[in-house]
Amino acid sequence: PTWRNLFYSLADKHPDCIMLNFTIKLISDAGFTDEISSVSTASQQIDVFSRILKTSVASILTFRGSSLESIISDLVKLVCSSKHTYFYTIALLHQASKDRGTGYKLRYLSQELERRARQMGRDTCYITLAMCGAAAYPTIYQSLTSMLTLSKNALNSGDVTTLYQLYSGEQPPPVSFLRLPQLFELLIEALYSPCEKTRNTEHNDKYIYVLAYGVSVTERWDGEERRSINTKRLEQTINAIEKTHNLAKLDDMQEWLCNIETVFKYLKYPVVSMGIIKYCKEVTMDSSYFKGVTDSVPLHLIMIDEIANNHPLHHETVFEFLKPLFERSHEHLQELEQIEIRKMIIDRMVHLLCVGHVIPVIQYMRYCLDNETADKSLIRHFAAEVMEVTTSPYSAEFIAEFLPIAKNPDITAPLRNINESDSISQFIEYCGG
Repeated sequence: PTWRNLFYSLADKHPDCIMLNFTIKLISDAGFTDEISSVSTASQQIDVFSRILKTSVASILTFRGSSLESIISDLVKLVCSSKHTYFYTIALLHQASKDRGTGYKLRYLSQELERRARQMGRDTCYITLAMCGAAAYPTIYQSLTSMLTLSKNALNSGDVTTLYQLYSGEQPPPVSFLRLPQLFELLIEALYSPCEKTRNTEHNDKYIYVLAYGVSVTERWDGEERRSINTKRLEQTINAIEKTHNLAKLDDMQEWLCNIETVFKYLKYPVVSMGIIKYCKEVTMDSSYFKGVTDSVPLHLIMIDEIANNHPLHHETVFEFLKPLFERSHEHLQELEQIEIRKMIIDRMVHLLCVGHVIPVIQYMRYCLDNETADKSLIRHFAAEVMEVTTSPYSAEFIAEFLPIAKNPDITAPLRNINESDSISQFIEYCGG
């Protein structure tokens, strides 16, 4: 109702108003917790904040649609409103993540909150290390804090060497200390970015070992006692990272082509795929990239397709790679050439749709249509491709997103015939006209 929205708006503008804060508490007590998750003043009252946090986390764990972003964004805004609420939330999630059933989901949520908090300029390093118990290992703690604090956020050979020596010893520390998304991002950046020329390459083997150990080694714990360490996949992962790292640093297309079979085998490793996405992103950012392309689909984009095939959890990362590539202006090319390039990128998005990333792709193309950020012929090409690769029955969510495109005469009129036997007409009929 309008009156509650008015109070939410006033509470955000006047966070110190006692009356408004009390009103927010009463609204929460009345059962409208899901409405106030984005109201910043809700974080000032521990009982209200706890109730909202519980509701938001439960919603995320049970969510079955594709629009999870809005729930997470509201939660991030609330959690990051102060150091106390952030620490309280991370501590609760850390404790709850020990549950064997939903633990992995809560760890992911905790890491996502940490990543977004860093993007907002919050220094999360010390809290993250405290939660994983790294403070009990002073040498590791010192090495990680010297690289991961907000003011640093950069690797250095000395600290990576320290980690290498500890984890290659007979009694390595817990692998969980390496399983920090920020550390993985920095290691992948160092190993796969063709622009990374400042680092001393004689330590490459140590960077590769630390990254491979973090992503491939598993442990079995009984309470506080570690029963076993499984390093079965470590050597294979090292080989995969080393081979693809060398190719990325050479940045020679002929070398990539000569080793393409091996590369495709190694793309099955999630860490290698993330490295290749990083490499391809930097290579294709060059304004002259498409000017020198003679293949119908460049090898870099073929590798991106293969990553989408292999790794559902990378779909969002692949999509974020493709969107700016589609939106970029190629002023050095003729208009028809630019259209063809964008069609090629749309084909990659349709491939992404085919392997499961359906609704976000359609939502993006609908956004391009509604905001007129893409030529209508491109949206038409997208609509035709989607109809070619899909068939009934269609989900309600798919219909809600794609039907406005299908019904737009400026887009689909050229694709339809008088007999209405075309796929667009049949789709509209399926949806009830």
